[in-house]
Amino acid sequence: MTPLPEVVQAYITAYTQKDVGGMLACPAEEIAFSHLEDGEIRAETQGKPAFAELAAAGAQAFETRQLIIRHAISVAETTLVEIDFTGFLVLDLPNGWRTGQTAQIHGASAFHLAEGRIVRLVDESFHVSVQT
Repeated sequence: MTPLPEVVQAYITAYTQKDVGGMLACPAEEIAFSHLEDGEIRAETQGKPAFAELAAAGAQAFETRQLIIRHAISVAETTLVEIDFTGFLVLDLPNGWRTGQTAQIHGASAFHLAEGRIVRLVDESFHVSVQT
């Protein structure tokens, strides 16, 4: 597996630890974020303030969350990471997920970098299951 760029590794570590401040140290002010599920956009933000709101909400929704990196490749200023995510919910979410459920997601993230910062992050979920 390709070693991850430092800023990508720092973001993933902060994400797993629910360290919103650590996550926000990684993107540029003009960060663009998209989350897709089954090819449809489910969440989208532009700029660090909107990204910060989404990051904080995500951290609060899960008691624990874990990312396992399956594969990664970096080419120029883009890093693609295949992941498995597991998280235990402590809040009900608008998508129908409920407190006490465990979400398991197989997906990928594309980190686009410039000047050592994340300028675009696209997360895509390919397989999602939620269990009680």
